[in-house]
Amino acid sequence: MPPPAHLSRRALLATGTLSAVAAAGLASAHAAAGYTNPVIATNQPDPGILRVGQRYYLYSTAGTAGNMPVLRSPDLVHWHLVGDGQPVIAAWANHGRHWAPEVIEVDGRYHAYYTAWERATDRQAIGVAVADRPEGPFVDEAATPLLSTPAEGGCIDASPFRDEDGTLWLLWKNDGNAAGQDSYLFAQPLTASGLSLHGSRTRILERDQEWEVYTIEGPAIIRDGGRYYLFYSAGEYWNETYGVGVAVADSVDGPWTKIDDGPLLAANEVAAGPGHGMPVRAADGVWYVYHAWRPDSIGEDPGRQIWISPVRFESDGVHIDGPAIRNPYRPEIDRRP
Repeated sequence: MPPPAHLSRRALLATGTLSAVAAAGLASAHAAAGYTNPVIATNQPDPGILRVGQRYYLYSTAGTAGNMPVLRSPDLVHWHLVGDGQPVIAAWANHGRHWAPEVIEVDGRYHAYYTAWERATDRQAIGVAVADRPEGPFVDEAATPLLSTPAEGGCIDASPFRDEDGTLWLLWKNDGNAAGQDSYLFAQPLTASGLSLHGSRTRILERDQEWEVYTIEGPAIIRDGGRYYLFYSAGEYWNETYGVGVAVADSVDGPWTKIDDGPLLAANEVAAGPGHGMPVRAADGVWYVYHAWRPDSIGEDPGRQIWISPVRFESDGVHIDGPAIRNPYRPEIDRRP
């Protein structure tokens, strides 16, 4: 999601050319002795991560790299810009406001669930675009969005999840804060094809803690130790109040219980407004990949850069290390099939 209109226009622009995006990302990583955050030093808000074999793909909100910027990495540290994953937008969408894509493999093809500006309602809606390769091009051939809820302010931040039994789920946020309403997180099953919803939706999470000002958004689920962990963001995404919380449940549709009464990942002296990321399982554990501002450049260039922090699931709860610039750990290349 871009910063509000009152912020500088520079906040909406990534710095440099396309080749500079890749170069900056590589320059920010120190592979020999762990890594150095940010691992991508350019503007890549709302990252969604897909692991395919030995590679990771990062998809982000639209910017100078196109409607759906795609980057690739062998280790979550060294990133190379691939290009625009969705060069042609859907027939139902206006140009602009292409936000927060997340991708999952379904029957050998790749489905990108993304947010776009619906022409018919003038609200954000969720679409699904399909590609033969994780790099794209992703094509949405539908005449209408997968999900449209204009009476609730629209819908954004789609996140697909495959359960252990193969059931596909879609999580999202109603964009209530765009219409003077409250926002909630929802979950609903997808059909086996992944191209439509079925059954009924469940409201799984709401704002009920002091730190969760303005909105709740950016859901992403990971399963660990037989339980489900929902990472979400809350606060004002354009400043230091933005942070990350975690809830736990025994099934995707809940009930969900928040692990703490404060954010597990919050601003500090090296990163402001950390959030809207995704937990990713690598060969050496789970990592949270997210965006954050430089504390001295909130709302301005270079925008929201990409950070990574290790996640630990322990008996006393969930721990996310960081934000920290330097870390002795480094995600190893995942060589599992």
